[in-house]
Order: sequence, then C-alpha cells, then structure tokens
Amino acid sequence: MADDGLIRAKLSPESIELMRRRIGYPNPSLRGGILADLPWNTEAGVDTIRHWAVGIGDDNPLFNDPEYGKTTRWGGMIAPPGYDTTMGYDRSKKMTPEFEKETSKALRGVQLFNSGNEAYYHGPITLGTVLDRSEWVATVEEKTSKFGGKSCLVTNSFSKWDQKTQEVLVTGSRWFVHVEREARDKKETRTESEGKNIKAAIEPYTDAQIEEIEQAYENEYRRGRDTLYLEDVKVGDKLPRMVKGPFTITDHINYYIGWGWGPYGNPPWRLAYLNRKRLRGFYTRNEYNAWDTLQRVHWDLALAHNVGVQSTYDIGPQRNAMVCHYLTNYAGDDAWVYRIRCEYRNFNFVGDTTWITAEVTAADVDPKLGPRIELSIKGTNQRGQENIRASATLLCASRTHGPMKLPPKPALPEHRC
Repeated sequence: MADDGLIRAKLSPESIELMRRRIGYPNPSLRGGILADLPWNTEAGVDTIRHWAVGIGDDNPLFNDPEYGKTTRWGGMIAPPGYDTTMGYDRSKKMTPEFEKETSKALRGVQLFNSGNEAYYHGPITLGTVLDRSEWVATVEEKTSKFGGKSCLVTNSFSKWDQKTQEVLVTGSRWFVHVEREARDKKETRTESEGKNIKAAIEPYTDAQIEEIEQAYENEYRRGRDTLYLEDVKVGDKLPRMVKGPFTITDHINYYIGWGWGPYGNPPWRLAYLNRKRLRGFYTRNEYNAWDTLQRVHWDLALAHNVGVQSTYDIGPQRNAMVCHYLTNYAGDDAWVYRIRCEYRNFNFVGDTTWITAEVTAADVDPKLGPRIELSIKGTNQRGQENIRASATLLCASRTHGPMKLPPKPALPEHRC
C-alpha cells in the first residue's frame, strides 16, 4: 500500500510519560494551527451567536433575535451554553522552548477520541464580550478500552474569563481517549474470537420511522417565557423527548459553520499548505495522493476505516450541543443552565438518530446556589444503544425564595500566563 502519511505510533510508556510531564501545561495533541492566534469568534456578536444556534439546530429567539432578548430578564441577546467553545484568546501557561520541544511528541501518532466533558457556566456571555482562556493537562490515566484495547485517558481542564472585567464565566474539563490506529480489517481479525464491538448496518428508515421523527420535530418543546419554578418540579418527573437525526453530512457542515474547526484550523488552499507545515501529523494523503486534513475522518469513509472505525461519525461536541439545546429548551428564558456533564457512549454514525430523554433526580434549595434542579439525561439511537449519558444542574426561580440567582464566580485559574 502506498504511504498515505498516516502516522501509526505505539501507546508506549515513554509517550504516556511525556504527556504526564505536560500536566499544568497545554496538551500537544490539541495544538493549534496557523490560525490559532485568533479564536473563531473574537467577540460575541449578533451574527456569531445566531450562526452557532442555527448550526446546532436551535431557533430559540433568545439566541437568534436581539430584539427578543431585550424583553427578557437579560436585557439583550445572550449566548447559549456551548457557544463559548468558539471563543477565547489563548492565555495558557507558557513553556520554555526546550521543555515544549522535549514533550511535543506526547502520544503523537495515536488516534484520539473526545469522550466527554463537564462545564460550569458562571455568568452570561453578552453582546460585545471578549474572552480569554487557558487550558491544561490535568490527569493522564492508562485504561483498557473496549474499542481499542489499551488506551490512555487524558483530562484537559479549562477556564474562560471576560477580558475586560476579569470575571470567570466558564470552567470545566474535557476528556480524550487515545488508542493506537489500526485499520478496520486488521481490527476485525484481531477481535474475531472476542466478539466484534461494531455497529449493525444502518438500515434505510421506513416511512413510519421518518413520520415519527418529523412529528417529534413538529412538537418539540420549548418553555420560552413560561418561568420554571422549583415548586412545579418533583423527583421522578420525566421531561419532554427531543430528537436529533437522521444525522447527515449536511449536519456536520452546519456545525462547523457555527463552531469553526477547533484548534487545528483546517483552512483552504494555500493556507492549508501553510497549516500542514505547522501540523504535519494532522494531514494525510487522500485518494488523489493530495494532502488533506485528518479531521475528514468524520466524513471520509475510507479514512474512518483506516483508523479502525466502522463508519464516519460525529465529533463529540456535537452531542454536547444536542444536550445544551435540550436543556435551554426546558429551562426557558428565566432559568440558568449551570452545569452540564456529557459522556459520549458508542459512536454516533452518519445515518443515526438520537432520541434524548431526561428525568428529575433532585429539586431542592442549595445553601450556595439557591433553588436548583438536578437532571439525568440519556441519548439513545434507533438501534436502542446509549450514545449520550449526561447530567445537569439548572438554577431556577422559586415562589418562596424569589427569582433565579446566578452562581458565584470562581477565581482566575492558576495555570495561565
């Protein structure tokens, strides 16, 4: 087989140790491309918030119409949770050139999959907000993965704060599983006696299934101006069901329009050439022997097979965005989505449909946060497989304790320049 430029490295103790040395500093496997000096959105604006909302399939006027926002408690347009992933000038802790070079190949050539994240939202992102951010490796753990055998779980913590006020608005962590790249045909042979952890073929949807999906879209619940009160909620309550699917390449494109390309950049033409000079390991040759971004694993079936995945699939943050949309629909204009923890279970393949459900697990008054609602959330595909396991904390109004209050803001992070 011709050299496709795909690096296939082993998950060695030495490589894992290099990543451990990065604790407190940025993860080299998430390094930025030539456009990394500027975030996708340098400042929160009407269009950028709207583009994000449309990109995740959310037409809530709170995030699409600035005039509507003026009539709410916020006094103007605000961004939904998740939009912050498009923002933030990098203020991560600096390294000496020697240390950066010594540790730069930590887990290089090992496939990584975003397996989940947890975020805390401490205040709204309003029009004109400019964010600074810091991200650092927090923990490095060796694991045994059902998908890839031996694996390494790297937790990356982050903080984002308002550049002008220095108030921290978002904190959290995201997790990546690193596994050795192995072509699909080899992986299936290796696991023959163990039972293959592969998906069933995605069958064409029947007219009745499509009708069920479209009826769910037609009846999608959105609270809007109807204030969520603590007294109207009890443990065990089932929340309305939401559908996202069938997942298409077009859905991929829409998400990238709102989100950008993440840290890598993936610009076109000459900029792609310059980006490859900076991120050589992130580009491989395609069927025309031309260089193209490795991120196409999400829409290029041959490349997905080449790294050991059965089909093209979403990026993890897309499922997090599904949960964000679900929560803001339920919370309405007056409540606050304070915490979201989202684990990505199984792959969400192109063609899959995700049904999101939730249940109230707590409804009480927290001494620090005030009236709050805890939720357990689940995403299930059309084959009955769980692909999202999430939990969330909503802060809400109370007829006894008054309007919702925003949570206290944490201190600026230690790991920043």
